[in-house]
Order: sequence, then C-alpha cells, then structure tokens
Amino acid sequence: MDVFIALGVILLLVLANGLFVTAEFAIVGAPRTTIEHLASQGNRLARLVAAVIGDPRRQDRYIATTQVGISVASLGLGMYGEHVLAEWIARRLEPLDATRWVTAHAASSVVAVGLLTYLHIVIGEMVPKALALRRAVSAVLIVSPLILFLQAALLPVIVGLNAVGNGLLGLFGIRRQSVAAERYHTTEELEYIIEESHEGGMLRGESGRILRELFEFGDLTASEVMVPRVLLTGIAVGTAPDELRTIVRDRVYTRYPVYMGSLDNIVGSLHVKQLLRLLDANTPVEARDARPLPHVPGPAPLDEVLAAMRRHRAQMAVVMDQHGGTAGLVTMEDLFEEVVGDIEEGHGLTSVVRESSDRIRARGTVRLQEAGSALGVHLDHPRATTVSGLVLLLLGRPANVGDSITWQNVRIDVTAVAGRGVAGALITRLPPPA
Repeated sequence: MDVFIALGVILLLVLANGLFVTAEFAIVGAPRTTIEHLASQGNRLARLVAAVIGDPRRQDRYIATTQVGISVASLGLGMYGEHVLAEWIARRLEPLDATRWVTAHAASSVVAVGLLTYLHIVIGEMVPKALALRRAVSAVLIVSPLILFLQAALLPVIVGLNAVGNGLLGLFGIRRQSVAAERYHTTEELEYIIEESHEGGMLRGESGRILRELFEFGDLTASEVMVPRVLLTGIAVGTAPDELRTIVRDRVYTRYPVYMGSLDNIVGSLHVKQLLRLLDANTPVEARDARPLPHVPGPAPLDEVLAAMRRHRAQMAVVMDQHGGTAGLVTMEDLFEEVVGDIEEGHGLTSVVRESSDRIRARGTVRLQEAGSALGVHLDHPRATTVSGLVLLLLGRPANVGDSITWQNVRIDVTAVAGRGVAGALITRLPPPA
C-alpha cells in the first residue's frame, strides 16, 4: 500500500509540472484577438485571461506563478521521487546481486533518476507543451482560474521575483513594456508566416496569393496603377445629347469623368445610368450633374487613395501630376485588381493573357513588375513603371502598331495604341545571352 501511495505522489508531481507547463505556454500562445472576442461575448473566463494578456505586469505575474509551480513540482519530484524509487528498487536488487562493481543502492539511484527523467520530460514537459500550443485557447481558459488563485496566494513571492527579474533585464537595457510589444508581428514576419503556411499546404494557392498582394498593396502608389490620361474617355460639360450618345455607344464604361474645358479640370464623374437619363431627357451634361471626385498626388500610397475615395464615397479618384494637372484616374476596380486580380465585366481583355511559357499579351497599363513576374524574369526601369511607359521612353516618340523594343530579358512588340500611348503589347522572354 505504501508503494502505491508513493507512486501516486510521484504521478501527482509529474502531472502538476505538466499543468504549470501547459499554463505557461497557453498564456503565451493564445491569440489575443480570439480571447478578446470570447470576452466580448460574455465568457467570464475569457475576460480573466484578456485582462492578463492585455497587461504586461499581470502577464509577468502569471508566468512567474507558473515558473514557481514548475520549480516546486520539479524539485519535489527529484527529492521525493528519486528517494522513494531508489529505495524500492534497491530492496529488489540486493538479493539478486545485480552487479559486482556498484552497490545495489547506486544502481537503483541510476534507474530511479532515469525513470523520473523520462516521466518528467514526456508527461511533464513535451505532452503538455504540445497540447498548449495546439489548443492554446481551450487550455488557457481551463487552467487560468487555478493559476490566478495561486498567484493571489503567493503574491508577495511573485512580486519579489518579478522585481528581481525586471531589474536584471534593466541591466541589459530591456524594458518589460518593449518586450510585450514584440508579441505583435511585423509586416515582414507576417509575410514570412504566410509564405511558410502556403508552402506547407495550410493556405490554398489563391488565398496565399491574395494575402501576399494585400501586404504589397500599401507599397504601390496611385501613379503605378492609374489609367493614364491618354487612355481616358471623358465627357465635357455642355456635351450635346447626340455626341453623348456616340460616346456611350463607342466607349462602354460604368462611369465617365466629367471635365470643364480640358481633362486638367475634372469636376466629377457620371454613372452610365445618369447619362441614360440625360439622353432620355435630351439635355446636355452640366457640371451639377457630376459627382465630385477626390484628387490625390501621383506618389500617394494606395491605402491613402482608398481612404480618400471612402471619405468622398466615390468610385474613382483623379491622380494629379506635379503641376496639378490630371495624370490619370484610379478606380475602385483598379484597387481591387491589385489584390484579387483582373475583374472583368464581360467586355475587354484581361490585363495579362499567357500565350505560351515565354510569351504574354498585356495591356499598356500593366506594371513592369507584373509582366516580368508572369514571364519569370526581373523587369524594371528607374524611369518607367508600366509597359506603355517603357515603350514610349525607349522609343522617344509616340508609339505605333508594329514598334518593337528590347529591354533586359524581354522584347515588347506593340499590337495596339490609344492616343500616343500603348494599349496592348506582345511581350516575349528572350533566351539568355550565350
């Protein structure tokens, strides 16, 4: 009976060690957003945990409590468990004369330490750690009440340990608040996590691509994704119904910019439904018919462009050049396409169409980086960002159908023009030079 009691105490110490290990890893691994969401839904345990996670000082005390528990359980296991097991094993080895070179007690001590170490590592460390990391939310909600109770009971000891620990960290120039802030991932870390998750099969191909595009969204500027001025179809204030009918028939869009005098003075936009009403009433376009649009500078990041469009409740924004004139337009569709890819409305061509492994057809507005990525090559230019811009820059004149230029590892053949710019091109990857 005494043996079973002793083994029960040993098992209890191992399980206690595992409990504190679970508590330590669960409080660190539990997603803060998930805990706060559960707390907002009225989960009382989640509220307790959220208060700990959201306060570095409370979190320090919580972790210190688990460390005290781990230390006490480990020391108790070593002092009590080794003595009891060694004595029990020694009594059974002595009659057998197990070895000539060591005493039965020494042999039993080695066996006891080995067994306890195995139990401590597997049941007291590895299994609890794996459970805490895989089921962090459930684990932290289950064990937190006990840990918080022990923390309150041992508060003077916990506060003293934290004071000493923070003092030692201060010698290395580390403040606890800055360490807590490091729990939040940087953009680079999140991109790495997404890449690893995609390669590991946790994210589907399309999901991983969209997430990567989201991180690149803020790095792009209005001038990089805009429809350039030369490709714009605008409607002048005062346009007569007959001319308006021709524009709507020949250039089918959802919205049209409305300008006064020239495209440098865009006063707003008109939805095609409004245009149809004007045609039905047989009245010319007036400035008051147009919905005001935000104006943004060319270097403005896309997240700022999106914010401006939301403030004005507009579906497009005018991109200004350095002189305050119109450089182009950015539409909500352009912004969405930077994340999810081409969005077609049943007409027109997609931005990039693959013809073979080393050849694509692309609009002139396609960014060089996007075209290069489609062909598996690095393609850029310090003074051009789009296919049309690169062609015009290298030609030094307006483009014509049939023009061809070579840059880096590709050849670009102009297949369509709009105004003085390139509307479409055939881009071919060239073999590396011999």
